[in-house]
Amino acid sequence: LHNQPHRIFIIYTYMHIYPSIYNQVSMGTEQNKGMNLSHPLHPMLSRAYDVLEPMFIEDVLPSSGHSLLANKENWEALLGSLPPAAEPVAVSLSKKWSKSNDDSTPAEKWTELKRYLSILIGKTEGSAKSKAAKNLSTKDRIKVEQWPVETVFKYTYPRLDINVSKMQNHLLKSPFCIHPKTGRVCVPIEVAKVDDFNPFTVPTLPQLMRELDEYEKSSNDDNGDDEDGANDGGSNSSNRKSKIEFDWQKTSLRGPFEHFQKQFLAPMWNELRRERRADAEERAAMTGDF
Repeated sequence: LHNQPHRIFIIYTYMHIYPSIYNQVSMGTEQNKGMNLSHPLHPMLSRAYDVLEPMFIEDVLPSSGHSLLANKENWEALLGSLPPAAEPVAVSLSKKWSKSNDDSTPAEKWTELKRYLSILIGKTEGSAKSKAAKNLSTKDRIKVEQWPVETVFKYTYPRLDINVSKMQNHLLKSPFCIHPKTGRVCVPIEVAKVDDFNPFTVPTLPQLMRELDEYEKSSNDDNGDDEDGANDGGSNSSNRKSKIEFDWQKTSLRGPFEHFQKQFLAPMWNELRRERRADAEERAAMTGDF
């Protein structure tokens, strides 16, 4: 795609599906209180919330993470970011959590906070709508209902650089392209080994040039050794060298490229051949040309 189609797609994605996620604002500010997700929530975001909330509870709420609900200062800031319509919830929980005998964990506080919000908007199963819920406007009810989702997304939803996605000159995701500044090669990541992947150890263009030079030097040295040992039946190195067909096989790109061939190119090519064969058989059946 050219820049303009990229731009149109990105604007649609960011502005119409999740316009507020990328607003970098502080907790408890008026800007944050004005953030709104689409209603009903886009299915993609609904699925994202189901994936991200457990991570939010485990990695953001406790003291081992952002301590969002691990101390009074932080939970007061979080409660302060609730919509104005949920102020009774903020006041009630602030008093409850500040008591000396409250030993609830951050995860339990989060569950309790969501339960209070559900009661406020009358969504708790098996309970009649509260007087407060009946007095809430539809707009306020939606804000209260979506506040947990916005909060989870604020801390856990992936941040993407919109400009990188819009402009062709930033699209460096194609396999084996070279970054113009670092000289690093974009290598495919093996999904099974994703935790071991280090972007700073991928091959670079200068490294590949050195490897090619070293291979040629080693090859020349081996040829000299093979001539000296010809009467002894040659060497294993010559057999190894005979398997080299392409320059990339002489470098550290061999592993990533062979993985790319095996996991992507070969299956894609086999699928294309199956489709062509099926099309040819279908045409033959229609024309009687067997």
